[in-house]
Amino acid sequence: MDRRGFLASCAAVAGGATLVKNVTVAAEPPPDEPFLKAKLRMSAPIDWFPGDSPEAKVEVAAAWGLPAYEWLGASGDLEALRKKADSLGMELSCTGGAGKIGPGTMVKVEDHDKVVEQFKERVAFAKKVNCRHLVGLSGNERTDISHEEQMDNVIKCVKRLAPIAEDNQVILVMEALNPLVDHKGYFLTRTDQTMAILKEVNSPNVKMLFDIYHQQITEGNVIRNITQNIDRIGHFHVADNPGRKEPGTGELNYKNIFKAIAGTGYKDFVALECGHSTKNYEDTLKATLACLDLA
Repeated sequence: MDRRGFLASCAAVAGGATLVKNVTVAAEPPPDEPFLKAKLRMSAPIDWFPGDSPEAKVEVAAAWGLPAYEWLGASGDLEALRKKADSLGMELSCTGGAGKIGPGTMVKVEDHDKVVEQFKERVAFAKKVNCRHLVGLSGNERTDISHEEQMDNVIKCVKRLAPIAEDNQVILVMEALNPLVDHKGYFLTRTDQTMAILKEVNSPNVKMLFDIYHQQITEGNVIRNITQNIDRIGHFHVADNPGRKEPGTGELNYKNIFKAIAGTGYKDFVALECGHSTKNYEDTLKATLACLDLA
């Protein structure tokens, strides 16, 4: 079956780490695969799409012209999923990698051995499903040692992960999260802080996951922070603020943001990680298309 050949015919299945559940009945994908015209390589969460299996969901994503799907907590029949995605020219844009949101992990030296083993396991998994980007999470800020000591601990941990990423030709993308609304107490929050870590690690296979929603809340100055640091950004997450819904529902000018990213020559993925203001994934994709330069 080709990219256009799948006509969805079942109710959406609730999925893993998405922000909302699909509640709509599947509809026929657009006939012109509109995301093929975008100047950015867009991706969307697999659980947005209707279908009774991950393979069916990937078919629907491909019918929109998306070159990739996102599934941070991917599971199931990996061989079947990889076979289907390969047949459609689809990649898994990003998945979970190392660390966590919570106490310990990278900020705690005693946890580093566990983080290394976790990353090795996730890299092996990622290679099975054709995924080159894995998320790195610092853990929450500690109160028993200084900020500088915690920075040193994160750097030490990531320096141990970097050779694993290099040897396996994958990219660890360290994600900064906002501590004001969604992740109070999280350690890695700012672009300049992330860049300081990446400079010390000094590996082409360790970059930043720039979540536009989170960075708007934490620091603003989104376009300048993106364009000045684009060489060390390996993945984007997209949602508007406030509300964490699709582009065009909040204060962020996504037309200008997408144009700025494309203008840098960025070649990695830009992944939607947002809810649906209408509880309809199709409206979310159409709203995103309206913000992309398709000329």
